[in-house]
Amino acid sequence: MNFSALTAPQAALLAFATSGAIIALYFLKLRHRRVLVSSSVLWQRVLDEKEAHSLWEKLRKILSIALAVLIGLLIALGLARPEVEWLTGKTERVAIVLDSFPTMLTQTADGRTRWQRAVDAAMSVVDSSGANVEFRVADTSGRFDSPWTRDRREVRRFIEKIRPAAGDFRFPEIGGGARAVFISDGVSGVAPPAGAAIVPVFERAGNVGVTAFEIRSTPSTSLGYEAYLEVHNYGTQRSNVDISVSGAGGQRITRRAALQPGESFTEAFDLSRFDGGGIRAAARSDSDAFPLDDAAYAYLPVRRKTRALLVTEGNAYLETVLKLNSLVELSITRPSEFRDTASFDAYILDRFAPTAAPGRPALIIGAGAARDAAWLPRTGSTVQKPALTAWMEDHPVMQHVSLHDVSITAATQIDASNLTVLASSSGRAPLIVASERPRWILLAFDLQSTDFPFHAGFPVFAENALAWLSRERLALHRAPGVVEIPIANAVIRGIDGRDVPSRQYLGATVFEAREPGLYTAETRDSRQYVAVNLTSPRYSAVNRTALANKPPAASNAGWLRRELWFYMLGTALVLVSAEWLTYHRRITL
Repeated sequence: MNFSALTAPQAALLAFATSGAIIALYFLKLRHRRVLVSSSVLWQRVLDEKEAHSLWEKLRKILSIALAVLIGLLIALGLARPEVEWLTGKTERVAIVLDSFPTMLTQTADGRTRWQRAVDAAMSVVDSSGANVEFRVADTSGRFDSPWTRDRREVRRFIEKIRPAAGDFRFPEIGGGARAVFISDGVSGVAPPAGAAIVPVFERAGNVGVTAFEIRSTPSTSLGYEAYLEVHNYGTQRSNVDISVSGAGGQRITRRAALQPGESFTEAFDLSRFDGGGIRAAARSDSDAFPLDDAAYAYLPVRRKTRALLVTEGNAYLETVLKLNSLVELSITRPSEFRDTASFDAYILDRFAPTAAPGRPALIIGAGAARDAAWLPRTGSTVQKPALTAWMEDHPVMQHVSLHDVSITAATQIDASNLTVLASSSGRAPLIVASERPRWILLAFDLQSTDFPFHAGFPVFAENALAWLSRERLALHRAPGVVEIPIANAVIRGIDGRDVPSRQYLGATVFEAREPGLYTAETRDSRQYVAVNLTSPRYSAVNRTALANKPPAASNAGWLRRELWFYMLGTALVLVSAEWLTYHRRITL
């Protein structure tokens, strides 16, 4: 016998002290009150009766003492939490790890999902384990990891709390001395450590899913967009698939395809007849057990020209580029006549910057004009002939903009703290910087000190800048689960317009999207659409299992399902009740 709360010598000392105290209390002499009785005959009868029952009285006393000592020992040793392996099972730690990969939501032949089977298997591990087993419950996404506990109700609550979701998957660190039980369908590719017991819940199923859906602009058409869609059959049988692309204005494109196992359907749909707003692609098949990848969402920007105001004393190059842009509705004014107004979508400020930040996004050309504008970064001395050597080709403003061989005769030094540097010189001096909030772009040089307007990349830069400053942007793409948006203090709303709970984390907004959909992240001066889709072969390939069919290792469960102290205290309670009953019936003392 071992003890969890005390060492063996401490438990023995507690047992001796408890027994000694109870026996001492029984033999404690009490001084009886003297009473005068007038008849000696009465006393004679009492003495005769006492001699007749002397043996029974001794047995009563022994029984009473033994019963009291037994009750005391049960309570005292119960508090020491004894462990007897053949009764309560082996003392060990078991980590139950549930694979929370999205394919665990695949339906099986009985109508239940693999995840429901996994939960039942985890509950079975708990129920079949001994009283001395300590449990920890974790998933493979890293979103849930419980502390070690022997409380069975708490363990079951932990198991029911986990939900499958997309993310980065790995097997959690278990630690030495613990036994791992991994419950999975084997699709995620997470490898359990050597010695882990594996409980497979895999069953083959049919699935036709949307594996790619993206809206992209068409360079050949002004404000034109197309939707690229890919649908793949990951099942084991031929499937008839109804494919549709529908818009917020009721527009709809449909296709029907018969896909063999492993075959794909791909097409780029022209969205010229679609109104702006949410776009939904769907694939419905006659045999599908994984509904999460049957639909995908995107956002189509509203088609309209950018109303731009050019503030300049005169700049023929800039005026020509903007007037030739069919996506720009241009107005021109002088700096002395500039008034901030809501009539425009964006400002182009040529060698001019107002002292107060304007209410609209702005492209500021020439950092020398920013010296008196407190809303712009601090400026320094003039740099002569800086060489353009680096630029962010993946930023929307710099996409398809080549700065090779662009020469600059002079530029103003800029403090780029907390700004995005879009282009810099060989000495890492910022030459083009951008701010997200408020949104503006600043060139450290003016167009009179560079040959940039004569390069083919300048019209592209002007169009990209205006599009980034003022036009609606395409949706960000995220997977279901915990979604992080690089916008601080944003209000998240679902496709139905209802608010979604969110929290702030390091300048970003974080919310949980349990299923695919189109969400909006809104602040006072901006709106960003977020398309949450499960469009990936990684998730749609529900039959790609690599898990061996290995049953869990047998556990030494023992006879009892609770710790021994529970039964000891219960027995003590029963004995106290029995002692109370026998005392009142004059059986014990």
